[in-house]
Amino acid sequence: MTLQAWAALLIFLGTIVLAATGKMKTATASLLGASIMVISGLLSSEEAVAAIDHNTVGLLVGMMIVVGILSKSGLFQYLAVKAIKITGGRPLRIFWIISLLTAVLSAFLDNVTTVLLVTPVVLSLCELIAMNPLPLLLMELFASNIGGTATLIGDPPNMIIASVAKFSFNEFLVVLAPVAVVALCAVTAYVGIYYKKELKSDPEAAIRLREVDESRLIVNRPLMIKSVVIIILVLVGFSMHRLLHLEASVVALTAAGILLTISLLDEGTIIHNEVEWPTIIYFISLFIMAGGLRVTGVLEAVSKLLTTVLAGSPLLMLLGVLWISGITCAFINNIAFTAIFVHIIKSMALAAAIPAEPLYWALALGACLGGNGTYFGAAANAVVADFAAKEGIEISFAAFSKIGLRVVFVSLLLSSIALLWIGRGLWM
Repeated sequence: MTLQAWAALLIFLGTIVLAATGKMKTATASLLGASIMVISGLLSSEEAVAAIDHNTVGLLVGMMIVVGILSKSGLFQYLAVKAIKITGGRPLRIFWIISLLTAVLSAFLDNVTTVLLVTPVVLSLCELIAMNPLPLLLMELFASNIGGTATLIGDPPNMIIASVAKFSFNEFLVVLAPVAVVALCAVTAYVGIYYKKELKSDPEAAIRLREVDESRLIVNRPLMIKSVVIIILVLVGFSMHRLLHLEASVVALTAAGILLTISLLDEGTIIHNEVEWPTIIYFISLFIMAGGLRVTGVLEAVSKLLTTVLAGSPLLMLLGVLWISGITCAFINNIAFTAIFVHIIKSMALAAAIPAEPLYWALALGACLGGNGTYFGAAANAVVADFAAKEGIEISFAAFSKIGLRVVFVSLLLSSIALLWIGRGLWM
């Protein structure tokens, strides 16, 4: 590689280290890294702007606004308590309900939003029935990352992959949703067995649970109805966006604009508070750094190396992408990894003269499921850990990783079997 390529790579790796070690906030570190790349001349201002994936950014902003408005109605809290009451206070049933509810929400909301909504409910519930919250909090995290794997809008890596590979919302549902369902059931069963001794509650829990009036959690019924209608229309729009010749970001931003208009809420407050601007800055900065790595030839060099190592067999390349992305994303934020690796996939496919689509699916599975490995894997992991710490519940890095890495192994093993079918065209 050239001197410029090494410089770009060092800037990117330095950004990752600063964020991972907590020396800087993620958004600050990534913005600094992107700025240095441009100021140093590694890529021009025009190249930096062109490197930003506006479709992904627009999709994120639109969905954050829609979900933020819907959350004001109290619907998510109502659903959580209603689902838990069905269990009658039985710990194992509560464990499964939390897992399933979180996964379903994460399939249609971003993971951070999901855990922010579910975590307070989990903590309140555990206090009510005298149950150890640790197994539920960890399962909530695992389920959020697995559920997010199922759809285009469920996890940021999927948004990035869909934008580059031109995958539709329906294609994600058909290809990845079945894999996510199997992985969720397997992981929930495994974690449930792992924490079997911890899943205990007060025998009087059922009585106290019945006394909770979940209907009082709906604080704005008209807003809930408006928001649910818009959410349904958004999902219809996502499923038909190719027929309508509209990008997913256009559907999301249009829905956000309509809902802001009819909700009668203060638009300044919603846009300021509900859009996670640090996340948006993080994404934009990552795209710029990815552009720097591409312009300086780093991505080409990495793709050549991987192609040389894995090109002996299409199956080896497919599984290599899955396991490399899965293991790497256990320690490096999966958004940062995907923003870079998604461009390497195309070069690998061209060099090996095979279709790129199965490799993109392998990347999606590896990046999303690998995020369960450690704190660093996905943004939602750190959010729940910080939330729990404020409530006096410590989730240590060692405790998280001990179960998280096993969850990743189980998930990747099941994904490997699924990829044998998904990529069957490569060798049949």
